Amino acid sequence: MEDLIKRLESIFKIVEKKRGKRDNLWILEVEKDSLHAVLSYLKDNESFRHLALISCVDWIENNKFQLSYILWSYQKRQNLIVKIFIDRDKPEFKTVLNLFPQAEIYEREIRELYGVTFEGNPTQFEDFVLEDWEEMPPMRRDFDTLKYSQEKYGDRDSEVLKTNIRKIISDYTDEWRRK
Repeated sequence: MEDLIKRLESIFKIVEKKRGKRDNLWILEVEKDSLHAVLSYLKDNESFRHLALISCVDWIENNKFQLSYILWSYQKRQNLIVKIFIDRDKPEFKTVLNLFPQAEIYEREIRELYGVTFEGNPTQFEDFVLEDWEEMPPMRRDFDTLKYSQEKYGDRDSEVLKTNIRKIISDYTDEWRRK
């Protein structure tokens, strides 16, 4: 896999590279403008023909969304994650449907749950999971789940509602980052 990484570095600007926790996994960050070229090269020249997943992470403190394209090569029996960052204030990116038709469903999910739009994906605005949803996309970190729940379902007398889940998650995240 190191040879592949060297080939990629000779062709594209790799912002960051690191080996994953498994021997058959590498994670690369590239400039968003080169993502399509990188994915096309990997598919056509390096046998990464299976798009296993597109995921999104909300880095609210950096005002960015991270899009991760998880690829699999059946020939090499290797995973490669290619990630980019896009602005959270203008969450738009071009679809990769021309390279991977299965991207349609992942892009629809990310559009609905995070509000990222994918130029060129004709089905992204169809309801996916959240029928008739009018609120802020619910996976954004600034979506207030407690407020939404209380407005939608009333103030229920529940220990779960009285618990500050955000504080628990924040404390856990802070502890995890210190490790």
